[in-house]
Amino acid sequence: MNKLYKMTAKEFEEKKILYKHSDTKYIVMDGSGITTYEEYFDRLWQAFGFSDLPEGWKKDYHSEDDFMTDSDELPNNKYVFVIKNYENFLTNNHSIRSDIEEYYADYLLPFWDEEVERVVVDGKRKDFDIYLVSNE
Repeated sequence: MNKLYKMTAKEFEEKKILYKHSDTKYIVMDGSGITTYEEYFDRLWQAFGFSDLPEGWKKDYHSEDDFMTDSDELPNNKYVFVIKNYENFLTNNHSIRSDIEEYYADYLLPFWDEEVERVVVDGKRKDFDIYLVSNE
């Protein structure tokens, strides 16, 4: 089952999560310095190596969801996505931070857990865990 985890950097290191499995794509993004949704969007795009947005598309939740649920953009079967320095992530934008967490927990992870097989032609389930890692 795909899951969202919040933990300290110490807990994260003790669990030895990073690079534990050779068949897993590990994506690590630094949350430091991200103060707006647009900065998050840009850093997310860079971290995942997504292709350019199509002409006329905006840096918004709809575009993020389209790419984060696209098997062509996410071709691997197993993902671990880590936002490190999470205590510095959108510290002055708690509503956006909360919206992002809600999107991960309530939409993205359930989509790859089971919904993809019902709503996408030939859609295949993916293992997808997200770790929000703080130094505090």
